Amino acid sequence: MGPENNPLQRPTTVLEDSWITSLHSLGAAVCPLFIGPLANKYGRKNTMIIFSLPMLASNIILIFANTVSLFYIARFLIGVGTGCVFSVVPLYVAEISSVENRGFTSLFMSVTISFQQLVVYIIGPYVTIRNLAIISLIPSGLFLLTFGLFVPDSPYYFILVNKKENAINSLTRLRQISKSYAEKEILDVINSVEQSKTKKSPREMFRSKIVLKCFLISSGLMFFQQFTGILAIIPYLQTIFDATNTSIPGEISVMIVGLVQLNTTALTSKIIDIIDRKKLLIASNMGVFLSLVSLGAYFFLLSNGSNVSKLNWLPISSILGYIICFNLGIGPIVWTIAGEIFPSDLKTYLNGLATFTNIMCGFTISMLFPNVSLFLGMAWSVWIFAICTALSIIFIALFVPETRGKTFLDIQVMLREGKIK
Repeated sequence: MGPENNPLQRPTTVLEDSWITSLHSLGAAVCPLFIGPLANKYGRKNTMIIFSLPMLASNIILIFANTVSLFYIARFLIGVGTGCVFSVVPLYVAEISSVENRGFTSLFMSVTISFQQLVVYIIGPYVTIRNLAIISLIPSGLFLLTFGLFVPDSPYYFILVNKKENAINSLTRLRQISKSYAEKEILDVINSVEQSKTKKSPREMFRSKIVLKCFLISSGLMFFQQFTGILAIIPYLQTIFDATNTSIPGEISVMIVGLVQLNTTALTSKIIDIIDRKKLLIASNMGVFLSLVSLGAYFFLLSNGSNVSKLNWLPISSILGYIICFNLGIGPIVWTIAGEIFPSDLKTYLNGLATFTNIMCGFTISMLFPNVSLFLGMAWSVWIFAICTALSIIFIALFVPETRGKTFLDIQVMLREGKIK
């Protein structure tokens, strides 16, 4: 394999593969720790623009990377940018959306990510790493140009910094509504911000039962989202498909999965404001659980020398079922709820901490999965995720509130009163 296809001119080790995969999550974990103060001080928009620069730098490094160290740096930097995306974008989208379509708009990020993954799955096997990095510069440039020049900041941010007129103008532009209607809606924004305002320190904040409850619900959802195994399944899709000995080439199977992922995420955006979030989450986890059990069963039979030639359809069917069910609920809706349940003035801080939980769980899984699968075997590695998914169903049923059709203030009142339906 020449330098065009492999700039390192040698195969990477299992440990190097683990670090290249997981450093993205480690970089992403850095950002949420300080993203809250930045987003409140400089605005949601400026924070997103600032943290798009590490993504830009990452792809520039990959164009010239010829050592493992440079790949480590590039993966870490793109992770830093990703951490900002998952911390601030759900917050920004929730704050600019109306109650009626907040679920729909909250899935724009998930649809975009699914589309990006599909593009990489399609072109990745046929271009060099250098050319893929060059192509990846295009969306970063478009974001800086369009978002930076034409999109206003969140009306909630403007209210937090006492810029009421800017908040009205922001709503007018973003929603395409009249100024008089925007002025009426801003009164709800002001009321929501005032009701939840606090000057408490982080330690004092967590002494508040409502804040602690919101944080535990959000962090619990983040934890269980990752421990369904998504960061073991997605990065190692081709490895998993190659290990099944099916007749379909691994790279083709990955493309099929990417296409299904995009379409199911788009479908979720259509139904999230029609069906209760909680019902979608529970149904999603049930489907993920069954898919993981069947995938683990295939690997168990394969590792024990059973004849699985008549079951070649099972691995791809299980993974497709997994992707469909994950993207119909636990994947995107966790981020929707995270953008909805926190008090307005604490959203940037607490959402950042919940995102940190999500990313560190993802880092742990992506780092350990290759070695755990070698030690325990693929079957038990998959079944561990199935067990976590079953626990997730119990957690959602007992503790997660229904947020569909409710204002931010309604959600806070509901949590304060201990209602979850």
